[in-house]
Amino acid sequence: MKKLFTAVLSLLMTAGMIMAQNPADLAKSEAVQETQNVVTDYQEYPVETLNNEMMRILSKKGKSLGVVNDDGTIYVIGSATTGRPSNMSGFVNSRNIAYNIAELEAKMNLLRISGEEIKSGRGYSMLENIQEGEDPDAKRKATMLQKAGKIVDKSLDKALSYLGVSEDEIAKMNQAQKEAMYEQKFNQNITSLVAGMVRGCAVVRIAEGDNGGDDYQVAVCMKYSPEFQSLATVIRSNSQYQLPVGKVKNSREKIVNMTPEQLVGRMGVSVSFNTEGQMVVYGFGMREVRATGSRQSAAFSRAYSQARLQAVNNIKNFVAEDLVAIEKQEEIEKVSDFEDGTSNYFYRSEWEQSVQAKSTTLNIATEQVRQWRGKHPVSGQDIAGFVVAWTPANAETAKQLKEQFTDDPQKDEKQQGQTEAAPERKQTTKSKTVISGEEEEDI
Repeated sequence: MKKLFTAVLSLLMTAGMIMAQNPADLAKSEAVQETQNVVTDYQEYPVETLNNEMMRILSKKGKSLGVVNDDGTIYVIGSATTGRPSNMSGFVNSRNIAYNIAELEAKMNLLRISGEEIKSGRGYSMLENIQEGEDPDAKRKATMLQKAGKIVDKSLDKALSYLGVSEDEIAKMNQAQKEAMYEQKFNQNITSLVAGMVRGCAVVRIAEGDNGGDDYQVAVCMKYSPEFQSLATVIRSNSQYQLPVGKVKNSREKIVNMTPEQLVGRMGVSVSFNTEGQMVVYGFGMREVRATGSRQSAAFSRAYSQARLQAVNNIKNFVAEDLVAIEKQEEIEKVSDFEDGTSNYFYRSEWEQSVQAKSTTLNIATEQVRQWRGKHPVSGQDIAGFVVAWTPANAETAKQLKEQFTDDPQKDEKQQGQTEAAPERKQTTKSKTVISGEEEEDI
């Protein structure tokens, strides 16, 4: 018994220490036009504001949110809150993450429209147990182990008291579990699964703003259309096509002439036309540049590189993104009434949402449109931004260039054995800074 008491005391002391359409027809549809003038609003409660605004705009065209419209278009909204408040460092990058979450949520809502797999279960149980008096056989049936347990309990009481536990707490610990006269239990669980390949989903409008109390929200409205899906297929297969001359637009010049304040609000991708009548997909990326005591230029250089990668990836996500979205909800309620007149109520609600984009690879050729720097209008933090573009013409040029790079110009010389020994390397010496490039009028 002493060994048992020592083991229990040691346990107590130890315990006390211890988240399909012809590409040539693309230009004839209004589907592309809506994404050319993406507007970003800075307002309170962005998701509600965006929802009301899009319902107003679409109703004028006889369209609705979250349904398949007569022309095959679908408009969906997603939103997310930044992990960092707008008055702290790291906010701009957190804003990028919030945008990505909002975009994934919007695409999940798009997949739901085509159907979702629902798995659910629910049930309840009721118990009524009324007793009066004491069972006379209970005392006679008490085992030696139960009697020994009472002795151990008394010894534990002394140990707990020695450790500083109050007499009231010890009394509560010793209180036997009350037997319920009536008990009701309910449980329900729901699981939703959606999965599919999303192609050709572009940004129509973005709304964002600080609601106060460290609550900065980003909401995005995305649009799917058969035209966009066809364009995504063209990019993926590097197909050739020429759009009607009547749809020629100088969209590149428009983006080049945008102010930094306008570019700060552009995220994701937009679709437009160039001066040759070719359809163009623009990708936007930006990163926060933190102030440093030295080497600030290096900080900007790193941020530009990261912003460019982000912009290219946005175009890749427009082409195709394989998503799996799971949403789970569990709800439990327990009601108990005891013989002594007391009652107990317990409730738990657990919700989980997960959207995963499968890792995919796409060989894509983009060209630089613009590199810019600015400040976020709310936080005032420095931003390094980058804009890239995909065009059929550039894709073909890149393909030819890749073939040149992979061709070995010294192949014949190697076959003839005409190789030269590499010269011995010498240490570098100091030199003047040289700027290379074309003349200004040729740039």
